Formats: sequence, C-alpha cells, structure tokens
Amino acid sequence: MMEIKTTKRMMAAMVCGLVMSTAPVFAQDNQSAPATTQDNQQPGGGYRGHGQTDDRRIEHMTKALNLTPDQVTQVKAIDASEHDQMRALHQDTTTAPADKRAKMMAIHQDSTTKVRALLTDDQKTKFDAMQAKMKERREEHQGEQGAPPPPPAQ
Repeated sequence: MMEIKTTKRMMAAMVCGLVMSTAPVFAQDNQSAPATTQDNQQPGGGYRGHGQTDDRRIEHMTKALNLTPDQVTQVKAIDASEHDQMRALHQDTTTAPADKRAKMMAIHQDSTTKVRALLTDDQKTKFDAMQAKMKERREEHQGEQGAPPPPPAQ
C-alpha cells in the first residue's frame, strides 16, 4: 500500500514538473490568441487541463522569443502532438509507472528538441535561458517538498 502511494506521489510530482518545465516553452501573443472555447478543450479537461493553458504557453513563448506566425503554427503542432502522446501514455494501464515516467520524459525531451530546431540562433539563446530558469525553479520547488526519489534502475 505504501509503494502505491509513493508511486502516485512520484507520478504526480513528475507530471507537475513536466508541465512546469514546458510552461514558458509554448505560448502566443494575447492580441492574436483566440478566446478558449469548448471546441478547443479536451473532454474532461484533457491531460494538461484546458486549452487555455496551452494558449498561455504559446503566448508567453511568442512574446519572449518573438516567434513568427509560421513558428507559432509549428510550435502548436509540436505541442498538440506532445499533448496527445502524454494523454495516451497517462491512460495506458499496461505500462508500469516507472516506465511511464521515463517515456514521459522522453516525449517531453523530443518535443523540446523539435521546438528548438525551429528557432533562430538568437531565439535559441533566449529559449535555453528560459529552460535553465524553469529547471532552477523546478529544483527549488522539489527542494521545498523534499528530494524526489531516485529514478528506477534500468
């Protein structure tokens, strides 16, 4: 029983960390962002919550990196793909929690790599700084809650 609670806590912390680490990565300008409607929200709130959360991420990234409209479109597609993969993995009852964690991290890293590949050199510098800042915040947050358990041995 204790292992299940620990595993659930670990998964919740990991998901929280993943969401927090992508928050500044995917965003768009408020002036051009459409209002969130029922149509662009996932049933039941989806894996990451409402579409508005994704819009804010795109909004932030667009402002911080001065993304072109074409880059915004591509980032949205990468974000949607990541979201779908994460949701499918979250709903997969056949994969062990430790394996899910590793797969979630790989999905997130793949998405981050794809987004970074779209950027100019100047944007990459800013993007890397954003990523470093989010990593620092994540580590501070984890320090407040106690160190997370080590990843499982492979």
